[in-house]
Amino acid sequence: MNPNGRIPANRGVGLPGPYSATTTGRSGALSAVTGPGATAANTINDGVFQGPVVLAGTVTGGIHHHAAPPLKVAACQLPRLAPYFTNRCTELAALEAARATGTQMVVLSGIAGVGKSALAAQWLHTQQDTADAQLHADLTPPLAAGSLPEAVLAPWLRALGVERASGRGAELVGLWRSLTAQREVHVLIDGARDAEQVRPLLPSGTRSFALVTSRRLLWELSADGALLLPLGPLAPRDAVTLLCAAAGVPEAAVAEERAAAAAAWAASCAHLPLPLVLTGARLRSRPARPFAPPRAGVASPQPQEHALVAITTALDASYAELEAEAQRLYRTLGALPAPTVDADLAAAVCELPVATAGWLLEILAEERLLDPGPGDGSAARYRMNAALRDHAWSKAKAEPDAAEQREAALRRLCMWTLDLLRHAQKLLTPAQATLLTPRQLPDSPFTDGDMALAWLDDQEENLLPVVAAAAAERWDELTYQLVDAWWPYFLLRHPFDLWLPAHELGVAAARRAGNAPVLRQLLASWAIGISASGHPADAIPLHEELLHAARGAGDVRDEGQALLGLGGCHLDAGHPAPARLHLREAIVRWESCGYTRGIGLAEITLGQVCLADENPAAATVHLLSAYGRLTEIQEHFEAGRALALLGHARSTGGNSAEGISDLERALDLVAMSALWRARTLEWLGDAHQHRGDEATARTCWRSAADAFATIRRDDAVRLWAKATGR
Repeated sequence: MNPNGRIPANRGVGLPGPYSATTTGRSGALSAVTGPGATAANTINDGVFQGPVVLAGTVTGGIHHHAAPPLKVAACQLPRLAPYFTNRCTELAALEAARATGTQMVVLSGIAGVGKSALAAQWLHTQQDTADAQLHADLTPPLAAGSLPEAVLAPWLRALGVERASGRGAELVGLWRSLTAQREVHVLIDGARDAEQVRPLLPSGTRSFALVTSRRLLWELSADGALLLPLGPLAPRDAVTLLCAAAGVPEAAVAEERAAAAAAWAASCAHLPLPLVLTGARLRSRPARPFAPPRAGVASPQPQEHALVAITTALDASYAELEAEAQRLYRTLGALPAPTVDADLAAAVCELPVATAGWLLEILAEERLLDPGPGDGSAARYRMNAALRDHAWSKAKAEPDAAEQREAALRRLCMWTLDLLRHAQKLLTPAQATLLTPRQLPDSPFTDGDMALAWLDDQEENLLPVVAAAAAERWDELTYQLVDAWWPYFLLRHPFDLWLPAHELGVAAARRAGNAPVLRQLLASWAIGISASGHPADAIPLHEELLHAARGAGDVRDEGQALLGLGGCHLDAGHPAPARLHLREAIVRWESCGYTRGIGLAEITLGQVCLADENPAAATVHLLSAYGRLTEIQEHFEAGRALALLGHARSTGGNSAEGISDLERALDLVAMSALWRARTLEWLGDAHQHRGDEATARTCWRSAADAFATIRRDDAVRLWAKATGR
């Protein structure tokens, strides 16, 4: 249109409708109204113009353009759903609960490949029905940090209908907040580096929701009301399910002989979704035998090696940003066998102040290079999953003096563990002879037995790996010292899956070292564990070896220990007569050397033999004597065992009132032992039943079943049936 507002003659103008105009031309006046339903094909300057047109010579007056209202389409920028999304039920439930309680922001954190973005998209897609818009931004490089928040807000504002958003920085953030104040907008912010990246991008509406993913914990956002939801690897079973789905093989169709191979593939991917999916895609290329191991000598890379490249790259980036001390701690933890770590352990192995070690552990956790560990104590505990440990170990091996550094750190770990075990042993089993080389101990961190036992509970996962590492180094003296020093935990907690293999390593170390007294003591404690686990016949050869060795060495005390063990094994096997002979012989040996504690222990077992013979009166005599002896020498736990059996004997003999009193007092003395607490509760229930109090009896049996659940499954099932009358 020219400056005077006229369209030159013989020119055609196409205007989108609807519109109205009055025109004149050579053919006379033409009044036309067209709209979206009217089209024309007209020759204009020898060309063809398709669409709504008006042919005009001169336009007089105004041309009024009435734009059709734009079609409202809710913006949905979420990534597509992961085709093989598996489980994460716990995390999905946490997201639902957060939404239901009014939480407006959740931070999903975890290492690369753990499935943060897939989980976020999976859940947000279920919330589409209520959202006015669902927006997505990926903050991972190459998005320049200096371009935030404009680089994210500009396209988001366009998605909400703002074509040209004026202003920058705070002005643009203000516009974003104004626009979202009355709307329900969901945003997925992927790959956030820190809290300051996230805050300007949060929608302001009370119905809006922000889901943030990060390799870091981003704990600072909890001050903004965020729920922090760390994400770990899949459970092994779920990892196999995901791998099978990605490989195109129904899990149910995996033959039994292939199941182990599938589990091995999943483990090689550290149970992380990204490498599992990539590995499955690679395995899909050989559908005939998808989980067959590669042929020996094949030079082509393994499928999981391709898959883990992305994980390694991301972990390398996190590692590079750590300060030198944090890098050293990360490498050291990767080189050591301890699955869990706290500030005390980290300080010991890296020779750092405890406060410094705690601070460095927090940094590693914030970078998601450590996962939150088990335990509900006051001290924070952390663990490394398989992918992190492999990466940390690769960094450790790259150091010029890697072997020397690892050996020194491992020895410090073993000695730190041994020192604290000795302190715990003094508090929990002071009468137990130790095999430890005398040396000056640091000050004890434990104020009482409960604190010492809590520390042993925290260290349970580290027990076998540390002992096995010492044995692998052929540090025989250190190996058998560690095994012996764990005795209080074996006695009180009965972790048979640790007790027996640890003693196998300790006995082998004692044999290699040629240390006969050590070998005899470990044979005794190993046999006790085998018998207590329900296999007395398997313990008899160890007790017989101990008996032969003790007689050869002229060690009367160890001879009595072997006889006590043999008596207990025959009793457990249902042979009270030979049990009684062995026990009486043990008492004779111990009386000759004045070993009061041993006599008391033998009298406890003799009381059990009398109960097996259905002679509660004779049992009462032995158990009263044992209780008196052991109380006098302040062996409170063993005295508690005698008192529990005494209460059981009295109740069985018809004196339920005294029996219940004994059993209730015994509960306090044996409280640290799951096995003896369970037994005492069962006998207490029996005593209440003898008195006709069925309700209290069932309560005791249920408590006994709970105590048995972690150590003797069959007994737990038996007592649950007893408690429920089934």
